[in-house]
This record gives sequence, C-alpha cells and structure tokens, in this order.
Amino acid sequence: MNDAKFFWVPWPTVRVKLNRVRRIFRGLHLQPGYTLMRWVARFELVRNVVSWAHGLVNARKRSEYRQDCKLRFESTVFKDLDSERMVRDLNQAGVAFGLKLPSDVVDGIRSYATNAVCYADRNPACGFTLDTRSDAESKLEKPILVAQYFNAARDCPEIQQLINDPVIRGVASDYLGSVPTFVGANLWWTFPVDALDSDKDRHAHLYHRDVDDFRFFKFFFYLTDVEPGDGAHMCVKGSHTRPPKSRFSDKWSIRRYTDREVEEQYAGGDIQEICGSAGVGFAENTLCIHKGLTPTRQARLILQLQFALFDYGAMHDRRPEESLRLIK
Repeated sequence: MNDAKFFWVPWPTVRVKLNRVRRIFRGLHLQPGYTLMRWVARFELVRNVVSWAHGLVNARKRSEYRQDCKLRFESTVFKDLDSERMVRDLNQAGVAFGLKLPSDVVDGIRSYATNAVCYADRNPACGFTLDTRSDAESKLEKPILVAQYFNAARDCPEIQQLINDPVIRGVASDYLGSVPTFVGANLWWTFPVDALDSDKDRHAHLYHRDVDDFRFFKFFFYLTDVEPGDGAHMCVKGSHTRPPKSRFSDKWSIRRYTDREVEEQYAGGDIQEICGSAGVGFAENTLCIHKGLTPTRQARLILQLQFALFDYGAMHDRRPEESLRLIK
C-alpha cells in the first residue's frame, strides 16, 4: 500500500467562488461602472468622501432645485408630510414613515397592473397577464414568486406623477445633499406560493443590504393591504451604519444573512416588520439590512422609486419592446 497523500478539496466552496468570479467578470463586461462602484462603495469612508464632494460641486444647482420644488408644492399629493422629519429619520434610522397615497393614485396603479403584462422572475421573455398566472406556472413548471412590470414608469401616468412630485424630489435632494438623480422605478407582484429556495434567494427574500451608489435611497409604496406575516418588508433600523459582524469581512462584504445572524446581532425592537393598508409608503436607505417576506395568504403589489447621486443604468425598468415576449 503506497503512502500517497490525498487532499480533500471543498468543491462546493470552490464552485461558489468560481460562480462569484464569473458574475464579477460578467458585470465588468455588461455594466462596468456599476460593478466597479459596488466594489469601492462598500467602504464607508469612500461613500462619505464621494457624497461630500458631489454635494459641494452641485451646491448652487441644488439650491435652485430646492426652490423649484417649493414653487411646485401645490401639485404634490403629500401635502401633510413632515419632510424634515422624514429626512432626519432617514439619517438616523435608515428608514422613515409618513407617506400615504391618495386612493385615486392607488386605483390608477392597480388598474394599470391588472391590465398590463408582467414578467415572471423579472425575465423579459416570461410575460403573462394576471388572469393567466396558473397557465404561466404550468408552462414554467414551477410556482411564480415574483413578477415585475417593465416600462411602467413610462406607461403608467400615476407612477410618472409620483416620480415628479415636488415633495418626493425635495426629500430626495435633502437626504442626498445634492441634486438627486432618479435612477429607476420598479413595480412588482409577490405571490403566496411555496417558492423554491433558489427563487427566494434570487428575489431577496433573505436578509441582505444593497450597495447601489455612494449615497442612495428608495421610496416604497404598498398597492395592496399588507398584514403581519403576509409579505411585509422587513428592515433593521440603524443597520445602515451598523453592519452585522458575524465575520471579519462583514463590515464591507455584500452577502445574504440568515435570520439567526440578524436576530443575534440586533435588538428585537430594531427588527421591524413594515405592514400597512394599500397606499402606505415609507422611505429607506437599503444599505440597511432588509428582506421581503414571502406572502402566505394574498399577493402583494409594491412600487419602488429610487434616487441616487449617479445613474449607472442598472435599476431602471426600461426594456425595448422587441425584447418583451409572452411565455409560450
């Protein structure tokens, strides 16, 4: 019997790392600016320096921008919003409340969603209408967890109205400390299905944090009622400045976190399940640890509007009409 030494190679770990390398190279090829930003913007010092410099360079334009927002205030649908408090809460907690859409805006977006084509797994080749979801799932041979609308920011008047709302724009300017850049709208359904683990991971139903720019945040609006335990957005208040530290690299890493990791590192009062009736909205810097809960009873329709310093073309819902196809 020879004395050859055998070394155990952790192939699953190797595969994960190889897939990560492939994603990085693919990102550098398809979206080089966005991919490079995500690498450097993980570091707090870099984020702070770039945000400060951007605000300094655009100080005069920002003053003119804020004046324009004030002059258009009569057109807002958020006349009762305490904008200063919202910006203060965003800075301190990373999440802020107080938004409420008028019923006619909710009805308009719901009407659009009922009649337009949405796309399973955010895939432009997997279009279907709500009344054909069962048939679409049969053709895909799996349940549909998430379905997004493309070109909704262009085609839905109520969404366009919200994007240009002076209070929305004013809050964005004050929080970003500069002239805000609108970088994308997303409207999507999350369905109450027994979803595959891979789909839950793909569609952010595991705790994570975003690095979408050097400074950025999002407005979220529920278009359906969201009750406790039934598709709510989960957010860990204050975690935008206190990342989890299960590992040494967690201060700057971008990964998924288990429920246990989050519950062990943050006080229960900081882990917030955000519920509300149709029309309720909130703002969040999604550098905070967050996730979406999978609905258990009724489907959830949600609208996201994102503002940042720079637009890398990665977050918008625009797709060429010729690329959009129904499931066959």
